[in-house]
Amino acid sequence: MRMIAFDSTGRNLVLADDAELLVHDGPSEGPRWRRDCKSPLIAVGATPDAVISVDEDGQAVWHDPLRDVQRATAEAGDLARAAAISPAGHVLVATSEGAVELTPSGPGRRHAWPDATVVAWGVGGQLLVADERGKVGVFGPGGLVQEHQIEAPPVAAAWNPRGFWVVATARKLLRLEGGAVHHLTGGPADMPIRAVACSLSGDAIAMVLGNSLALVLSWPGRDNIGQLRYLDRLVDGVQFGPEPWLAVGLDGGDGNKFDLSNGNLHRTDTHPGREHRHWMVQVSVHPPEPAAAPTAAPARPQPAADAQPAAKPSRSIGSILGLVAVAVVILYAIVRFGS
Repeated sequence: MRMIAFDSTGRNLVLADDAELLVHDGPSEGPRWRRDCKSPLIAVGATPDAVISVDEDGQAVWHDPLRDVQRATAEAGDLARAAAISPAGHVLVATSEGAVELTPSGPGRRHAWPDATVVAWGVGGQLLVADERGKVGVFGPGGLVQEHQIEAPPVAAAWNPRGFWVVATARKLLRLEGGAVHHLTGGPADMPIRAVACSLSGDAIAMVLGNSLALVLSWPGRDNIGQLRYLDRLVDGVQFGPEPWLAVGLDGGDGNKFDLSNGNLHRTDTHPGREHRHWMVQVSVHPPEPAAAPTAAPARPQPAADAQPAAKPSRSIGSILGLVAVAVVILYAIVRFGS
């Protein structure tokens, strides 16, 4: 589920409402253009220079970000069960046969993985494919490099720039690293995990819990550093942009930009001709404290990406949600933004 896109420079903010593609200016959240696509969309993406849409028929389209012009199309050749779009604008489509890579030049590699339901891009030509029975495969340029069987069907996956995959089931986040599966954190029983995303630096992991909660954890600390709890809207995707921003997609093609440094919340302005909606959201933010300067150099310095997070006791998401460790709690009437 990725019905919102926010590119790494923050130039382009993209949303979807069924078959309608909605493109906004990233810095101002103002509407640029919109298009009614031929079929319902299952994923949207953005690079600094392109907007990408993928529909349920398996067609990917690359658009000009500034105006309603299609630059290229490519077909997966089968119905799409899910799709992922890389920071470079390449598309990976999950089908009943496996995963298909698509670029503006057309279809590329096909990876056999029957009944694929989750796909994700990594780095250096890596990609992840998972099926509805919990079988997970990691592919590199030369083919399959890892295979794992996890205890429950994956619902989402994302690459963390610190060198590992985050795989979500409805009840857990798992970390795939070094050829092994590690427990990252557990979720509350009454709020299944529905989506996951990692920040550009890898120091934060966002997820959608239940219908209405977007939660952000620090990494490797796993502390609650921000959350948005919607009172009357459905969350249908999260995507990090340039720090300190997290973009949150909502049903009906609306969205928010959440400043994780101070809790400020911006909304997307309504495209002309579309219904202007208001909504309520509870905002909590607790930015991580800056690291204190060490009093003495450690005997064996260790890069953050290689540090062992197991040294810190693991907390479940349920216990994190119960903590009263929030610096700011505000109830926003979103009519304030872009009304």
